[in-house]
Amino acid sequence: MNKIIEFTIEDLPLLWESTVGLERETVRINFNGSISESDHPHDWGNRSFHPYLQTDFSESQLELITPPFSTNEEVINWLAGLHQITQHRISNSKPAEMLWPYSMPPQLSNINQIRSAELDNKDDYNYRKYLISYYGKKVQLLSGIHYNFQINDQLLNQKLNSSKSKYISNRNKVYMDLTRKYLYYRWVLTYLLGATPYFSDDYETVLYGKPHKTVMKSVRQSRYGYRNSKNVSVSYNNFQTYVTDIEDLIFQGILHFEKELYRDVRMRGAKPNRAMLKEGISYLEFRNFDLNPFQPFGISLEDLDFVKVWILALLLHQQSISEEEINLANERNQNTAESNPIDPLINKELIKSFSHTLQTVAENLDAHYYPDSYLGQLVAKKFMQIEQPSQTLAGQITSQYTDFKDLSQGLLKLSQIFQRQSLKNKYLLHGFEKLELSTQALIKKAIELGIQVTIVDIEDNLIELQFNEHTELIKSANMTSLDSQVSYFLMDNKSATKLVLDREKIQTPKGRKFNDLDQAINYYSLLDKSAIVIKPQNTNYGLGITIFENFPEKETYTKAMKEAFKHDHTVLVEEFIEGIELRFYVQNQKVLAVCERQAAHIIGDGQHTVEQLIDLENNHPFRGPRHLAPLTLLEKGEIERITLAEQNYSLQSIPVNGKKVYLRKNSNVSSGGIAIDRTDQVHSDFIKIAERTAAAMKSTFCGVDIIIKNYQEPLSNSNSYAVLEANYNPMMSLHLFPAIGHSQPLAERALEALFPELN
Repeated sequence: MNKIIEFTIEDLPLLWESTVGLERETVRINFNGSISESDHPHDWGNRSFHPYLQTDFSESQLELITPPFSTNEEVINWLAGLHQITQHRISNSKPAEMLWPYSMPPQLSNINQIRSAELDNKDDYNYRKYLISYYGKKVQLLSGIHYNFQINDQLLNQKLNSSKSKYISNRNKVYMDLTRKYLYYRWVLTYLLGATPYFSDDYETVLYGKPHKTVMKSVRQSRYGYRNSKNVSVSYNNFQTYVTDIEDLIFQGILHFEKELYRDVRMRGAKPNRAMLKEGISYLEFRNFDLNPFQPFGISLEDLDFVKVWILALLLHQQSISEEEINLANERNQNTAESNPIDPLINKELIKSFSHTLQTVAENLDAHYYPDSYLGQLVAKKFMQIEQPSQTLAGQITSQYTDFKDLSQGLLKLSQIFQRQSLKNKYLLHGFEKLELSTQALIKKAIELGIQVTIVDIEDNLIELQFNEHTELIKSANMTSLDSQVSYFLMDNKSATKLVLDREKIQTPKGRKFNDLDQAINYYSLLDKSAIVIKPQNTNYGLGITIFENFPEKETYTKAMKEAFKHDHTVLVEEFIEGIELRFYVQNQKVLAVCERQAAHIIGDGQHTVEQLIDLENNHPFRGPRHLAPLTLLEKGEIERITLAEQNYSLQSIPVNGKKVYLRKNSNVSSGGIAIDRTDQVHSDFIKIAERTAAAMKSTFCGVDIIIKNYQEPLSNSNSYAVLEANYNPMMSLHLFPAIGHSQPLAERALEALFPELN
């Protein structure tokens, strides 16, 4: 083999940024442990449509697919989200279902009732029918992890600096060299990560019959897994030969399609394989990983990291692998798979040189990324398992369970535990908790609808959605290309909002604005001693707003004014309008949802202080950091102290039982308030005012805050309401997760506006 390029230790930082993606196959089971027998395809499982949730052999088997990422943490986060969405859907099916956490299927007494998936493409459907007759249904229900790996393109381009035709040829040689080395050493991965020692007594294969042993390290990786007949042989000497061999097998009728070649490594890219001779191999798919039944997603972050270090070590390891050595490696891997879980690693001497490369790679990556020597310790842990077979995955399974029946009972309990974990905090999208709640909800619905999602900037809640060729960038769930910068400015600037609405004869609170703190404080003497509101001109989420239902003392007024100036250089002093404050969610100038917002408060019990009651309320499972939970944590800041003092309370006061004590006067949920759904209770007169307000702001997505004396009665006069403000970020989560009342499906409505072709 001619050496094309040589990767070195200096390349490791870029190699570590190589992209990884996972495909997790899993079987749906009923709560009694039998395989699902659904009679129709799930709309969210259509292979030809959905990028993340797909059906495979039948509706009984799902495939959860992550996008490619440069970090394994991102891969795990996506798996968490996909599992949550899947578990939610199947837990609500009839009968309720779970995900089987093991690669071998459960007892197959109902196998004849499980039919092939009804696919839109007739050729695909016929192919599935052929697989059933030739390989059998039982084999097709085997599940596992497919680990997709692409060498960092930036580094590869740098290393293969040549003409396009030569670049493609050399790129293919690099991937084929990696393939050969992977196949040569994979028996060690089978030893370490093989996790299917037991199988049901009715399991058998059409080609190879029933397994000849009752316990193995990996039945799935043995000859009794998803394997071709013995007369299927391809060469890995070079990619041209590999392509030709497969084409010859199809021509002879031994294989029907290229994808019918079941090997532990597949070259991925253009289709058919021959197209990759001109366009190049894009990435490799490693298919030899059993599901880890102890992990909720089938694989742990540690094992993802270990496999990545393993692959990078293969790239650096200098060794030529012949065709004969590949054939011997295949035998070695099968012998390992069919060995007893506590048998020692065979041919241990063959790994001596590579183990040194593996340790070197781990140590050098630690020097760049992990001061705590995480990867070095991870590799050392795996080497320890080579000396202690009982610590491998198969060894752990057989030490805890005596046979398949015993294991099945344990797996059912694990299935229930994993499902409960996935369904915990349903308002969150697991793995995406760092995003604000509305963005999480939008992503969740996008995944369900088959829209591809890319996280552009997690700190800024900026995402990209793509459906076919249509792409949209979205910030904070509702800030999109459908609204102009002028619209944002109008809503962000409270003075501008008032000016525009006054011209439209829409009632707003009267008031003045100040750019100077001293002038604002001096204005105190000119006020008419009525109730007032002090707020920054440009603010969201209620930041810096203080409401005085009773005219304040000057010292209190001054404190509130200083707090407002912390958030903006312009502050408004407005009349306080009495009534109930409602938030209208307006999309395309149509009201889709309305909620009442009640200000942050606690209820006295006659025993605890206000401070203690705040702490107790903050333990509520729905409360969390701002925008990351349906209810925001209550605070004990300056505004809360001022509001308490107005009611003759302090943080140390003990309110009587049942007494509602307000911590703030502004009703923003983002400052601790609660939302109550009022969508079907508001009179149409106020619906029209909200829609007129959004039209005046020239907005597509808008949150309109209106204070109304009686929102269920028709508009009697202009003094019965006032529009407080319009928001370019309407906080969709208010209506998705109200504390009281029905959830409104706004995430789906927003996606319909962005992608009208979905309708």
